Amino acid sequence: VVLGVFVGLQAQEWSRNLSDRQRERQIVEGLIGDLDIDRAHYAQSLETAEKRLIAASASLEGAGLAPLEFRAGDQRAGTVDYTFDLSRLAPAPAAGRDRLWSDIVLGFHPTPSTMTYDAIAGAGDAALIRDAELAKDIQGYYNLVSSVGDQNEKILTLRRDALNTGAVYGLAPFASTPAEDYFRLVADNPQLAATIRIVATFVIYHRGEVAAAEARAAALQARL
Repeated sequence: VVLGVFVGLQAQEWSRNLSDRQRERQIVEGLIGDLDIDRAHYAQSLETAEKRLIAASASLEGAGLAPLEFRAGDQRAGTVDYTFDLSRLAPAPAAGRDRLWSDIVLGFHPTPSTMTYDAIAGAGDAALIRDAELAKDIQGYYNLVSSVGDQNEKILTLRRDALNTGAVYGLAPFASTPAEDYFRLVADNPQLAATIRIVATFVIYHRGEVAAAEARAAALQARL
């Protein structure tokens, strides 16, 4: 009888371990799929940010105003690095100089996929990941994802304000404005020029968050 009970308990333990390992594999596969989506979004967001900064720089230069400036400030260990070298920006393509305002105000704001992470958190399955360091990295990544979401909210609010400012001067997204007319508007209206500088500054901060999330996603994906 004792032997039978022991064998039965061992069988239950084996079955539970097998189920846990299968669930762990499902979690890893789900996270990899989510990271694929996230990284595609990050790549598009970073490309769009570059385009926005090129347009902002070209707008001020064309208006004969002082160039963009950005100082990230002191960076503490473990924080996002917002450093960005504005001098490396390419010139705006000549063919797009009548759409600079559109390029400034239109952006791509990534929405990372948290479906798998939310599922494991809700079911209490995080403990199924046996590698403690990997579990820590997963948690760290999704904390950063939350920060990206916060930055999205900030920059979308700023974009709304910029759109309203542009409308005062007859500027609208997707509408073409002859470059010389546009440069004259920027040169003659300090509020418009200031709006361009403010948007560019927040684009750099947003870009920093996205770049950090992309780097963390790449490292995490390599470990899974």
